[in-house]
Amino acid sequence: MFKRKTYGWCCWCSVPRVDDHPLAVVHHLTHHPRYKSQSEDALLNSFSTQGAGTEDNPFIVYRDRQLIGKENLKHLRLVCVSDTHNDIHKIRIPNGDVFIHCGDAVNYNTCSNDLRVFNEFVGTLPHRRKLFISGNHCVCLDSKRPDRSQKLLNNMIYLQDQVIDIEGVRIYGSPWKPKRGCFYRAEAFSYDSQDIRGDKWSNIPTDIDILLTHVPPYSIRDNYSGCPGLLDEVVTRVRPRIHLFGHMHKFYGASLYKSENNQKIEGDKFKSESNDILFVNLAIHQGRKLNEAVVIDYYY
Repeated sequence: MFKRKTYGWCCWCSVPRVDDHPLAVVHHLTHHPRYKSQSEDALLNSFSTQGAGTEDNPFIVYRDRQLIGKENLKHLRLVCVSDTHNDIHKIRIPNGDVFIHCGDAVNYNTCSNDLRVFNEFVGTLPHRRKLFISGNHCVCLDSKRPDRSQKLLNNMIYLQDQVIDIEGVRIYGSPWKPKRGCFYRAEAFSYDSQDIRGDKWSNIPTDIDILLTHVPPYSIRDNYSGCPGLLDEVVTRVRPRIHLFGHMHKFYGASLYKSENNQKIEGDKFKSESNDILFVNLAIHQGRKLNEAVVIDYYY
C-alpha cells in the first residue's frame, strides 16, 4: 500500500495530486503535448519501426521479443478507442479482429439512453469480438451488478475486473479510477485513492497480454494526475505487453516503457530482460476535434 502522503488534495477542485512518487521514463511514439521541441522529432523517428497506430501503419507488438523476425506467427488486429462521448459515429472505425473501447462512450447526464444508442452502433461493427469497460461518465451502470451492464450492452463483452481469452490472447479489463471529490458528478467507478491499489489493482492477474483501464497510470500520458498504484502494479508485477486507457483527453497517443530506464520505480523487481510495455491513451474526444482509432497488430 502507498503511504498516505503520496496523495495530496487540491482544495479548490478536489482533484488528487501526487506529491512524492517517481516518474516513469518513457519514449513517446506519437506526439505528446508537453514535448514540442525538435528533439521530439528525432525521438519519434528513432522508434519508427514500432509503427504509427494507423490502419496502414499499425503499432507492432510481439508477445515476446524472441518472436521478432519469426514467421507463421498468430496475430490479432486490435482497433481501439476511448472517451468517444456520444460521437463514435463521427469517426472511422477500421476493420480488425477485436474492437476495444476503454470507457466514457457517453456523457453522464444522458447516460441511460446514450448507452443504448452506443450499443446499437457497436452491433453494426464487423469485428469478431468487441470489448468494453466503463468510464466515470457511465453513471447509469451499477458497479455491483455487472450482469445488468452486460445485459444492457449485449452487442459487446462487458469487462469489470475480468479476463477474457481470445484465441490465446488474455485481456483483462477494469474500470476503476481514484475518487476526485464531491464537486464532480461524473464519478462512476470511483474508488478511494488510498485503497484502490490493494482492493482493485492488486487483483489484476500476471498472466495477461493486454490490460484495459479507464484511468492512466501515473506519469504516462496523464498530465500527472493518473494513478500511482496502477503504475507500480503494471510495471513491477503484471507487466502486460500492452496497456490501453483513456480519461485524460489531451494526452492521446502512445509511449513505450523500457525497464532499463526505470530502475528507480521497479526497485528490487527490476529485470533487465523484461519486455517493453506499449502504453496508449486512446481518448478520442478533443472538443471540436476528434482523434482517430488506434490500430495495433499483436503477434504471439
